[in-house]
Amino acid sequence: MLRIAQLDAVARQRARVHLSDAARARMERCYGFLQRLADTGVPVYGLTTGCGPLASEPIPPERREEFQRNLVRSHAASLGAPHPTPYVRAAMALRAHVLARGHSGVDPYCVELVAAMLNGGIHPVVREVGSVGASGDLVELAQLALAVLGEGSVEVGGGTFSAAQALRDIDHAPLVPRFREGLALMNGTSFHSAAAALLLARAARVAEAAQIAAAMSLEALHGAAEALDPALHAARPHPGQVRVAATLRRLTAGSTLLRRDPASAATQDAYTLRCIPQVLGTVLDILATAGTTVELELQAVSDNPLFLVDEERVVHGGNFHGQPVAMALDHLKMALVELGVLTERRLARLLDATLSGLPPFLIRDGAGLRSGFMGLQYCASSMAADNAVLAMPASVHSVPTNAGNQDVVSMGMVAARQARHVLDNVARVVAIELLCVAQALDLRGAHAAGAGTRAAYDVIRARSAPLLEDRPVADDVDAIGAMVEDETIQRAVVAATT
Repeated sequence: MLRIAQLDAVARQRARVHLSDAARARMERCYGFLQRLADTGVPVYGLTTGCGPLASEPIPPERREEFQRNLVRSHAASLGAPHPTPYVRAAMALRAHVLARGHSGVDPYCVELVAAMLNGGIHPVVREVGSVGASGDLVELAQLALAVLGEGSVEVGGGTFSAAQALRDIDHAPLVPRFREGLALMNGTSFHSAAAALLLARAARVAEAAQIAAAMSLEALHGAAEALDPALHAARPHPGQVRVAATLRRLTAGSTLLRRDPASAATQDAYTLRCIPQVLGTVLDILATAGTTVELELQAVSDNPLFLVDEERVVHGGNFHGQPVAMALDHLKMALVELGVLTERRLARLLDATLSGLPPFLIRDGAGLRSGFMGLQYCASSMAADNAVLAMPASVHSVPTNAGNQDVVSMGMVAARQARHVLDNVARVVAIELLCVAQALDLRGAHAAGAGTRAAYDVIRARSAPLLEDRPVADDVDAIGAMVEDETIQRAVVAATT
């Protein structure tokens, strides 16, 4: 079973991959079945016939390789900026995993070659614009297939080279698509599903950092501990809500900055503090639900047709349609937008002296001469507005393609691109809050913070000095963002609280 964490390791940490003996046996058996079918002349989509509206056109045996190459070349039309290398690696690994299930009827060398490319750091250049998530991610996956056939461009070590030369450098010959390897490589949901897996892995890291930032802000703004009362959350036991409340109690344990007196109606905190578990908990629940959908898709055979060797049947259908993951990506996107809204509003309270009781814009002795973190609030507000526009679901905007054959499409890759943009914004907003709340704790007295929040403060201060005079702080935000991505902050907090 392929898990999100495993795919993330292949994509970001370059974990090695290989074709197991059991998978090879499955593929060989299916490949043999397909060859026997091809000899009979039975109409099989994409093998003995054309594709899409051309499915009624027979493909003569002597022209199958030509047809497969033309299919790949015609669809390898992605546009725009290149996808980041980790997204390409994840898509390569997932497509290989799907083919290795033994229902796609391809030569096992196809998967062996993709594995060798991954292990050799050879990545097809795949641009961001193209897929509509209908018969899968045809345009993006065709760019992968093109490189496997020894054509097009690849990225190796940060440079761009011809695929043919890169394959020679690792002593592998290009794949010869004798039957249906071209179609099999470019069919299915593997690109936007792989992107969804990486987005979920990253969103989990950012959500953990967001909980740390929220706990620090709760202290810096003298929030009421009562909002974290276990009995309160047991009365509304959504798993994420209960989990976030427990996390914030653990991070702030021992803090003398929280208000611990019984609250009254007159002293209740604003929702950005009082409802942290309820809002962030919902985000965690949506991440979990989307994760279930995506991990199911990682196990799926999203090809057409499927070759059922045990039953000696060929089944034509629509497993390539991207709707499940497209809708999961839209839900993920909306959850991240709300996480960013909560963070940005809490940041606004930290910087507003009338709400925080702290110096304006967190700069001591400003006296109108210094603006502190004023500029960062502009950035956070801009990104919140950007996210609000991107929150519109992509999966409900179907535009028919392929001469009306693909009359309802998922737009899964559009949702993935938007979700990545939203997550980039949210990660920066969380980094801004971490930077600003460290300054707020300087002003409150970081020694009085809880064990977990103090550990986060110490790590931040090791990379970013307190703001005593106005200076550009973009590099500070980037440094903290990098610590969120590599989980430096999260690991320090866990070490201090377990």
